[in-house]
Amino acid sequence: MKTLVSYLAVAALIVASSFTVSQQKELNQNHVTNCFSRINVHRNGKADVAITWSVSSADITQFVVERSYDGDFYESVTSVNFNGSSSYKSKDKGVFPGVIYYRVTAIKSDGATECSPVETVRIMQHG
Repeated sequence: MKTLVSYLAVAALIVASSFTVSQQKELNQNHVTNCFSRINVHRNGKADVAITWSVSSADITQFVVERSYDGDFYESVTSVNFNGSSSYKSKDKGVFPGVIYYRVTAIKSDGATECSPVETVRIMQHG
């Protein structure tokens, strides 16, 4: 009986974690931001990722590029100052293989923040 309960608990965790990722993807597809008009990520070499984005707002002071390996917990990769341009780019070097989630957070002049939609890239392990 304990084994069955353990299997059911593990199955429930798997379903819950996949629901979280699916829920995030659905939010991203339906989410319309006010300042981001585009975000794109792609592999650049064997273990580097290029992140590009466009904005349509001028009340931004800075961007923070964030990365996640599980789609839930994000860490800051770098920050980019707003310079009045509509397009920006950054690189994330030496990432681990697997699916990586990226988002850009805009910090506005009034202190408010706005996140871009999440984009993913898959890095293959070579060896």
